[in-house]
Amino acid sequence: ILVDEYQDINDVQQKWLEVLYNGQKNICCVGDDDQSIYSWRGANVSNLLNFEKNFEKPKIIRLEQNYRSTQTILECASFLIAKNHGRYGKKLWSENDQGEKISIKGFWETKEESFFVSDEIEKLISEKNSLSEIAILFRVAAHTRSFEDRFINLGLPYKIIGGLRFYERKEI
Repeated sequence: ILVDEYQDINDVQQKWLEVLYNGQKNICCVGDDDQSIYSWRGANVSNLLNFEKNFEKPKIIRLEQNYRSTQTILECASFLIAKNHGRYGKKLWSENDQGEKISIKGFWETKEESFFVSDEIEKLISEKNSLSEIAILFRVAAHTRSFEDRFINLGLPYKIIGGLRFYERKEI
């Protein structure tokens, strides 16, 4: 039995796994207790945290090496996730460079954020960075409107990938 994103299974799925496991006693699960975000739809991270109790003599391998991020980002992430309770714990590390200092900004509204981000983009452009090297990742598509309005006002070209521009949506 192979299970990916084990931290996101619900209690019924856990019971099914236990029933199936009892047939061959062979299971491999991959999960990260620090990435459990679906409790609102029934996921129960305690299934992962109780893995050692629910299955006989498991071998747990922590995948702590990161191949993409800098050490600075990983140290920050480790500091933050260490404050979570009820977790296996891990020490993230990388052979990559230390990386740049992290800057954290907080905004009350997306309009305020769009002004800050567009100013940063203009700085990058003035430093001869190509627009093709600049990206903004959104967790919520509705947040694009403030950015699109700002970019239109500035005459700054942009593309929306994986969705529609706000003013191209059918309901608008």
